[in-house]
Amino acid sequence: MAFVNEYIQEADYEKYDLRRICGEHNLPSQRGHMYSRSWTVDRETDAFLIQVWSHHESRFEGWAFYWKGEWTFFEMTGMGGGGMRPDGKCWYGYRIKGFTVPLQLESRRVEIVADLERALGDYCGGGVFSTYKQGTATVEFVEE
Repeated sequence: MAFVNEYIQEADYEKYDLRRICGEHNLPSQRGHMYSRSWTVDRETDAFLIQVWSHHESRFEGWAFYWKGEWTFFEMTGMGGGGMRPDGKCWYGYRIKGFTVPLQLESRRVEIVADLERALGDYCGGGVFSTYKQGTATVEFVEE
């Protein structure tokens, strides 16, 4: 199944304890504040991508990827993209730093990264605000 961009339902805030967890990973001056009201989610695989913080003075933004019960927090910036490919999908490039796979899931790293790339592709550069419905993403992982 594909990831979809949607507004977060109240039941999901509670199910994943989003207000607390995302609030704890916001910028120090905004701790406790829930930044996003939307996400890119695949309910079938129990995975989602959510923005945790943004600051106009930072080139990167804070994000989280939840995958089958495990959270990964990282920073990400766009490297361009958009537009429609011949197959009707949008395309975007992202640079990610600080992404680590939880130790207990290291054997599934390839699958987790593939799902993250799928989520970023379907995020289409804007989530619920994107005019595209499906896409692909190129991800470059960088050192801090």
